[in-house]
Amino acid sequence: MRTSLPKNSLSARRLAACLALVLTLSACSKDSSPSGPGLTLVDKDYLAQGWRQFEVQRYDSAATSFTSAYTTASTQAIRAEALSGRGWSAMYKRDLAGAKADLSSAVETTGITGGVLNDSRAGVAFTLYALNMYSDAASFASAALTDNPSYVFAHDVKVTAKRLRLLLVQSYFANGQFTLAAAQLDIVDPTRAPHSADPTVLLSAITAALNSL
Repeated sequence: MRTSLPKNSLSARRLAACLALVLTLSACSKDSSPSGPGLTLVDKDYLAQGWRQFEVQRYDSAATSFTSAYTTASTQAIRAEALSGRGWSAMYKRDLAGAKADLSSAVETTGITGGVLNDSRAGVAFTLYALNMYSDAASFASAALTDNPSYVFAHDVKVTAKRLRLLLVQSYFANGQFTLAAAQLDIVDPTRAPHSADPTVLLSAITAALNSL
């Protein structure tokens, strides 16, 4: 159900769209050269190395390791996780096109594990929102939260179910679906529920919720 827009709704929706980057793309790259030569690595070694590099914000190095994991992958599950890791690395480097391609491919990979699937859904949701693809962002965020309402991204624990649900709120808001946005905000902030679906009031509530992160 779409609530009619007040005269100032355009500026409100633009402000909400700008808030997307509060939820994602906030990391700064600490890139350095990949590790030097050593023992011969196999797919799982490259995968573990990639996540270690990702967690210390060496995103270029992480992407290289994930690519190696993908090209040497012995299973579809490893291939999917390598795509997911490379996609998250690309997103944190602000390479949204690369992030969208890798994370979407990970989601579609047969044999992906449940945890990696939700990581990929969450990552592609943030990426699609940043690309102003609000309906698709909402679909992926909703799928991840339905599957795991307590979702936390193990490789960046700041990415929680609350952040992902706020992204869902923003996606609905930016798409003019104010009633759906208010309903999701009720889940994020039950002490102030029910939230108004009035765009101006709702935007103020969304901003307050974002400031509480």
